[in-house]
Amino acid sequence: MSTEHRAPFQAGDWIVEPELNCLRKDDQEKHLEPKVMKVLLALADHPNHVVAKDDLIAAVWPGTFVSDDVLTRCISVLRRVTQDDATMPHFIQTVPKVGYRLLAPLRELPTEPSQEQVLPFPAPELARAESLAETFPQLPIPRQGQPLLLHPAVLAGLAFAILVIVVLGVWRFLWTGTPRETILKTLPFTSRDGEQLQPAFSPDGKTVAYVAVPENGGAQHIYIKSVTAETSAPVTSGPGDDFSPTWSPDGTRIGYLSSSTEGLGIYVVDIRSRATRKVFVPQSASQWEQGALTWSPDGDSLAFPDHAGSNPSSSIVLLNLKTLQSQVLTTPPDGWEGDLTPAFSPDGKRIAFSRASETAVRDLYWIAATGGQAHQITHESAGIDSLAWFPDGKSIVFSSNRGGKSALWRVFLRGGTPARMPIGTEDAAQPTVSRTGNILRVAYTQGSAIWSIIAVTRGAEGVSHEILSSTQEDSAPSFARDGLRFAFQSQRSGFQEIWMAAVDGTGAHPLTHGNGPLTGSPSWGHVHDEILFDSRIGGHSHIFAIRATGGSPQQLTNGDFNDITPRWSNDDNAVYFRSNRGGRWQLWRVDRNGGSPQPVTTGDGIVPQESPDGKFLYFARGGEAGIWRVPVQGGPETEVVSEPAAGYWGYWEVTPHGIVFLDTKQSSLRIYDPATGNSTNFAKLKRLPPRFAGLTMSPNGQQILLTDESHASRHLTLSEMTTGR
Repeated sequence: MSTEHRAPFQAGDWIVEPELNCLRKDDQEKHLEPKVMKVLLALADHPNHVVAKDDLIAAVWPGTFVSDDVLTRCISVLRRVTQDDATMPHFIQTVPKVGYRLLAPLRELPTEPSQEQVLPFPAPELARAESLAETFPQLPIPRQGQPLLLHPAVLAGLAFAILVIVVLGVWRFLWTGTPRETILKTLPFTSRDGEQLQPAFSPDGKTVAYVAVPENGGAQHIYIKSVTAETSAPVTSGPGDDFSPTWSPDGTRIGYLSSSTEGLGIYVVDIRSRATRKVFVPQSASQWEQGALTWSPDGDSLAFPDHAGSNPSSSIVLLNLKTLQSQVLTTPPDGWEGDLTPAFSPDGKRIAFSRASETAVRDLYWIAATGGQAHQITHESAGIDSLAWFPDGKSIVFSSNRGGKSALWRVFLRGGTPARMPIGTEDAAQPTVSRTGNILRVAYTQGSAIWSIIAVTRGAEGVSHEILSSTQEDSAPSFARDGLRFAFQSQRSGFQEIWMAAVDGTGAHPLTHGNGPLTGSPSWGHVHDEILFDSRIGGHSHIFAIRATGGSPQQLTNGDFNDITPRWSNDDNAVYFRSNRGGRWQLWRVDRNGGSPQPVTTGDGIVPQESPDGKFLYFARGGEAGIWRVPVQGGPETEVVSEPAAGYWGYWEVTPHGIVFLDTKQSSLRIYDPATGNSTNFAKLKRLPPRFAGLTMSPNGQQILLTDESHASRHLTLSEMTTGR
């Protein structure tokens, strides 16, 4: 029986409604993602029997290359929804290294005559007839059990109405309709050591340029690989890190961005000779790792995000390659992160881009290549990584976490609800699209990693042990004042939420249940058992507090601004946070019980923390290295430590034992003494942790919890589809 049309049935205590992707029990109603429901149905086809992982993947993702992590996540969602326990399962059992078994007893539900079986005129058609009656009052509406009598005048009106519907339907299909696409194959495109990112198709669709990150941590460079070949070749070299490749329309050159000790630059390299020249120096980096450079189809221009003058928000800038003069095309709202990830349309008349009120809150827009008004495409304020045009110029594919984990979505230029692509449904990002005849090729990045919260003890050189570990991101731990518990942010539920666990990792459970908006940056109180966090509910990030026992969070800030990375004052009576409410990123303070927020710094600041004596406020800066401080009563902002490196702004904490921080140059944890200006070693690390996340020190100063990432792997996947569009 087709799972899409399977009748409702009972599994254990739950009523399963496949067509509605819903589980019901008593007054509870839980909606599942379609793929999660398909996993449940595939298990239900073999009740109380072990179904191999490969068989489940083949049943749920036919013709698609996905990793075991995708299946593991679906099982995790089913367990969470059904309150199942993997250690003592009653719904789904894991059979190690084999697969899964549905333990819940199944029972078919009694069938009842449906309304559609009773009505001589089907319910959907009856609704259409009622709609037509509003337009054509002479049309009779059939009653149950009454035949529909059509007179000549009625037939004429009905024929006209049908003609209108058909014409509108054809128009809608041609402009915004659902494409007819069939997946031919989905295969790994790269699998070499290290990571491969940011694919870009050549104009003829035969070659892909991409960024290769070496496993040993060296500089990353641009490589090219034919879609029919097994080997790849580098096209750039040197000490700098290279990003965002884009092809010239004739396919002979590649433009890219590079960052080195000489600074930032836009370069062009000739494919055959490997001759390279710098064409422009941007003011500062703006999300270069997310497809920041695009070459116009006429070959005359490059577009990229940059800062206009002293404006802290990034704009889309157009560079004329003949004159090397630049022109600012877009003007984002004051205080916003700005405009990012530009992409020229196939005909060169438009540029699509993402506009971010804050890094994790974006929507898609387009603007004429000559400038003018920006037109909004999506209205969801979700996380968007990067985008690419479909060859027809009518729609855009983009990577987003709007449905949970990062996946590929398609939206038409005139708007509407984005549709999930049949490929790249899990951990997919950075799409690029090419079309030859009726063959559509989509290349994208897919990756996975093991995320852990690890514990490091003072003096333990290179020794640590895992507290928590997951294929979903666990990060940013914050110790409770008793040292027995900690809060952290995690994507275990499919969306990033605030979780809590005992210091040994047991009893992990979510405190927040936003089910969509990115929620993170937990900070445990110094006096009370309350946890601060930021969440992007309503399209802007604001500060919330929640009791460690759970309950409804209390919102502490609001407005059309973005407030992030909160920290308590020493007495928990005030909250410090980063905000762009002043038109640029600064540190602000607000009283715990309300009042108007007040600025604390004139420059940028992030993760602000009071000194133990309350005289200074220490902080990091979003795009700079080091730890800074400013007197709480006002004064100069001075740097006190040159580490952590830029991008590692979460890896430090003010404690009664000193300021603990990550020394990225030595891969070690150190403690800075503000009284003497000296720092001492706490412990050596086996490897550098991932950027941004963070660490926390136990109240007794003997243990540090921090984020760790291992077995990280990002490679390119290539899908081929036939399309009737």
